Amino acid sequence: MVRLIKWLVAAVLLATPAVPAQAQGRWESAARLDVARAGLAVAVLDGRLYAAGGAGLTSPRAEFEVFDPELNRWMPETALPRGLERFGMAAVNGRIYAAGGYAPGDLGVEPTASMWSWSPEGGVWQSEAAMPGPKADFSMLAYDGRLYAIGGTRDDNSIYVFDPEARNWETVEIPDDVTRRGAAIVASEGRLYVIGGSMGGELSARVDVYDLEADAWTSGPDLPGASTAIAAVVHHRRIHVLGGTGAGSDGGQRQTLRRHASWAPGEPAWRNEPDLPSPRTAADAAVLEGGIYLIGGGSGGGFFAPFTAMDATDVFVNEAS
Repeated sequence: MVRLIKWLVAAVLLATPAVPAQAQGRWESAARLDVARAGLAVAVLDGRLYAAGGAGLTSPRAEFEVFDPELNRWMPETALPRGLERFGMAAVNGRIYAAGGYAPGDLGVEPTASMWSWSPEGGVWQSEAAMPGPKADFSMLAYDGRLYAIGGTRDDNSIYVFDPEARNWETVEIPDDVTRRGAAIVASEGRLYVIGGSMGGELSARVDVYDLEADAWTSGPDLPGASTAIAAVVHHRRIHVLGGTGAGSDGGQRQTLRRHASWAPGEPAWRNEPDLPSPRTAADAAVLEGGIYLIGGGSGGGFFAPFTAMDATDVFVNEAS
């Protein structure tokens, strides 16, 4: 009888569909920013995390802060040359570069093509070659010694690529609908991933994959739901997407998301990860000392961003691959 029961249990287990694995991790709180802001940008340089810019009540913010993980403390650094919101920032060759975004102009706040760079040694922002055209609400990343700027408020069918040694930009043409507004971009193992965003007011769940060596585009699995203003990082060879703005569960009015999902290239679909501690949009994220740091953002996007801005620094700790 006992043998029969064991056989029946084993048969049931074998017949049960496998449940997709979910990473074991937890969210923790770290020190808060000195200034709450959504639409900011972050970068990692020499083991420290830097946060700059963001939406202001009347004009984009210029604050620039550095986070020391040993002290668990944010400290002020030299402010940006001008306030910037929804801009690109990345570190390469020992310098942090800040480009584009919404900035104060002659006609009010408008997209800019300007770029500046900063290093801890000098502590001064210096002017760099401007992008080939103005961009705002886009993403910029550093990969293999170059900067890649993708997306923005208009579909320009191009990637801007900056060579910091030559200090100049080149324009690379790409397929239609890739340069979406509010899309996140990450890079891993010779490929760039353009994730989510919006086009013509419609939210997107698309994942476009660019093989740099082959100069070819393919598609990855769609996000669990169409969304924009998400943050994304690569951690343990998995791509993590965090928060953003998406449609409600009934497909109706847009809402700020707590969604946290991940995907490893080659897998058929995204998997759910532990939700964010609170809904978050227009935040930015980076990996530091094995954790995913989610910085700033707001509980509301668009017009409400400056009024709902957050100063939170949340850390996702997960040692699993």
